[in-house]
Amino acid sequence: MRGHRPTRRLVGGVLLALLLMDGCAPAASPSPTALPAPTTPPAALASAPPAAAPTAPSQPELTTAPSVALKVGTVPFATNAPLFIAQARGYFTEVGLDVVFSSFNSVTQQVPALAQGQLQVGSCASNAACFNALQRGTDIRIVADLTSAGKTERSTGNTALAVRKDLWDDGTIRAPRDLVGRTVYLVPGPGGGDQPTVALWLRRNDVDPASVDWAGMGFPEQLAAMENQAIETGIQTEPLPTAGLARGAHQILATQEQMDPTAQLLYLAYWAGIERLGPMIGERFMVAYLRGARDYINAFEYGVDEDAIINVLTAETFLKDPATYRQIKYSWVDPNGVVGQTSLEARAEIFRDLGVITTAPDIGGAIDDRYRQFAVRYLGEYRPPR
Repeated sequence: MRGHRPTRRLVGGVLLALLLMDGCAPAASPSPTALPAPTTPPAALASAPPAAAPTAPSQPELTTAPSVALKVGTVPFATNAPLFIAQARGYFTEVGLDVVFSSFNSVTQQVPALAQGQLQVGSCASNAACFNALQRGTDIRIVADLTSAGKTERSTGNTALAVRKDLWDDGTIRAPRDLVGRTVYLVPGPGGGDQPTVALWLRRNDVDPASVDWAGMGFPEQLAAMENQAIETGIQTEPLPTAGLARGAHQILATQEQMDPTAQLLYLAYWAGIERLGPMIGERFMVAYLRGARDYINAFEYGVDEDAIINVLTAETFLKDPATYRQIKYSWVDPNGVVGQTSLEARAEIFRDLGVITTAPDIGGAIDDRYRQFAVRYLGEYRPPR
């Protein structure tokens, strides 16, 4: 079936599942004010575990004035949940930030605006476009995790490599070596963030990633094509892995975590000139962001304010069905914001080996960890609510 042209017919239920899815000047002020680290959880943190609030008197102070406007790039998927939650719950407002979201179809589209300071905060991926931007020395700094490999049962398998059900059942494709000479479909294609995930998995299993063909196709189109036996394998992300299993269209060959258990997939990024906008802007944003990330983890792992958090996500993302959010695997974000530098370096290097990029960027030089470190000192290390 590899020579057939993939069908464009999209089963109604599949399309519905996807559609339901998933420099500004500072305002004048007489003088900055400082907000001491709380010794008890503030009311806005009621959904977070009390243990996460700092108690030591040596914790740093956080300046929250003057009020500053920030333009922040987002994409309408649950991977941006910490941003949406922090906005909806007023966490940005509490630290003196007037955050305005600009929505993009992909993180890659944010790169030019972020590099020029038209956006002050955004995100990027471990894909060829973002690595090329970093290699050129653009004014983009990696500051925190946004999406990485799952660490819990509920967050493992949000993304997976699927194989057509009949090929799995008859034993044609059951292992990495069975992909040699076959086509793996990705979004958007070669150079996409899922390519190094599969390539690293192949290499660890003594399969040359260059022995596999790589092609581009949208997630729902892949599932429809598998149902019509037009393609063999492809990367799927929730809710489509769950939908495909239920419909008997595919089987999971390997989850994202099985392929690359330490994968750093998306990361929060700052424009390098963010400090020129006012005092402690990067630190303020990070404190609010990590509060949103922790609320997200607490909701899906421990049920803390789950209904309220799902309401935020259905308002801001393509996935509009609350019941679906309760059934599928969610995308993991580190609640302390730790960035997997080693993973980013490995992914850039395999892109270079495959000829997708010519030079791997200096990842260490692009990471600015001071904002994240401050926020963790201010909020305390994350602790589960139970």
